[in-house]
Amino acid sequence: MDIDTLQGLKKSPLFKDVDESEIIDLMHTIRYRVIHYRKGDIHAYAGSVCQYADIIIGGELVAYITGPSGRIIRMAAHQTGKLLAPAFLFATDNHYPVTVEATVDTTVLRMTSDDLQTILHSNQRLMMNYIKLLSNIVAQLTNKIRMLSMSVREKLCLYLLEQSKLQQTRQIVLPLSRQELADHFGIQKYSLLRCLNELKQEGIIRVEGRHIHIVSLHQIGIPA
Repeated sequence: MDIDTLQGLKKSPLFKDVDESEIIDLMHTIRYRVIHYRKGDIHAYAGSVCQYADIIIGGELVAYITGPSGRIIRMAAHQTGKLLAPAFLFATDNHYPVTVEATVDTTVLRMTSDDLQTILHSNQRLMMNYIKLLSNIVAQLTNKIRMLSMSVREKLCLYLLEQSKLQQTRQIVLPLSRQELADHFGIQKYSLLRCLNELKQEGIIRVEGRHIHIVSLHQIGIPA
């Protein structure tokens, strides 16, 4: 196993708190291969069968769906360490609900579902990490469903609060462009821009490109 592959696995939540030597020993018990994607390559099409356990070693894969009007809705961006579609791998209906595309040159470690089962059963910590991954997916889906009933303003405010907590500051840097954020919300870009401008005019936020300063936590949704 080369050093880049090992470092990529160490960043995966699947291998959280697993020593390097344990990772190497575990991976020596199975057969895996490393796959390289160029920018724009498709990792999986919506409707295709999810039959492999793929972990991103380096790069980025973005999941998206195409709406009835042909507009692309960005669902999620996955970076180094991400185990792709763990909830679908052992599902009865194990078809990808989204198309997954490389946004940059990307490397993925691929193993079969049987090989994943082998290392899960041989290491209790790995098994618990996998269960946590699935539990987090359920929590994220619950939040997604909640967001569907929200107005554009509520979606944006919730997102800004989440980023503030994640970055541990009121002066956040948006990880997404305006278009990517609109796609994430499933809305038109002009609706997002109008809402940003409304919050700015009300003195709730200050905006400089991707840098947003949350002036009033109370007005944006939670007590200061």
